[in-house]
Amino acid sequence: MHSFPISRPAIVLLVSVLSIAACDSQGENDETPPELLSDQIFSLQTDLFAPGGAKTGALKANFANAALRVWPVSLIIGANLIVPAAVTAAALEDSPEFVDGAWEWTRSAIVDEATINFALTARPDGTTIYWSMKISGEDPVGGAIYNEFELFTGETTAGEQAGSWNLYYDIAGKSTHVLSADFDLGEEDVKSITYRVPVTSDLNGGDSVTYETNGDDRHFLWQQIGEALSHDIEWNAVTKAGSITATNYKAGVKSCWDTLFDDVACGG
Repeated sequence: MHSFPISRPAIVLLVSVLSIAACDSQGENDETPPELLSDQIFSLQTDLFAPGGAKTGALKANFANAALRVWPVSLIIGANLIVPAAVTAAALEDSPEFVDGAWEWTRSAIVDEATINFALTARPDGTTIYWSMKISGEDPVGGAIYNEFELFTGETTAGEQAGSWNLYYDIAGKSTHVLSADFDLGEEDVKSITYRVPVTSDLNGGDSVTYETNGDDRHFLWQQIGEALSHDIEWNAVTKAGSITATNYKAGVKSCWDTLFDDVACGG
């Protein structure tokens, strides 16, 4: 089983950007800046699959195999999407300026004990808002010193909480595309975000993880392109019952567990 490759320093910086980015433009562009996105778009609510509790045993093979797929991937993604308190506070305290047709936030933040200066711009163009973030600092982040480095680009749609972003970081002195995502908050209690490793990546290129919520229902889909494997897990956040449908588990047949995590026949 392969883990989902994500760089922590780069993603942590990305989340600090996205937590202050937005996709709703109201009024004149030079009067009202884009509003904040909900930070829920960056959370994976998969604690159900964490080790511990009465979730192991001979009758709990279906849940155990789902956990083997969901939890390791969630740890990597979830840990890297936590917004540092210092960055969150800095983002909320300042207001942007409208300069040369774009909104601009400029400030500094502490990330992994490094002081990073960053400038985020949001340029409205019709119904689309184009985002860019550049970072600079004297302290190394992930082994690299950044100077006016474009870490993040993105697009959101005015009036809709939906869009996409691309993340880059310095690898051996070269700007490298490391991760992309599409997201849609949709209606209340409904959201979807898909993280993708670029197809150009030497490791797990094209692999993706999709996390969706619809009320209390949860859906986690991990697709490994190179290995031609698919891991589709569904569960209810309240009852805890769910199912796994995986290429390399029980020949891809949907397999379910109940509220006690015991194996049961799947319903209609």
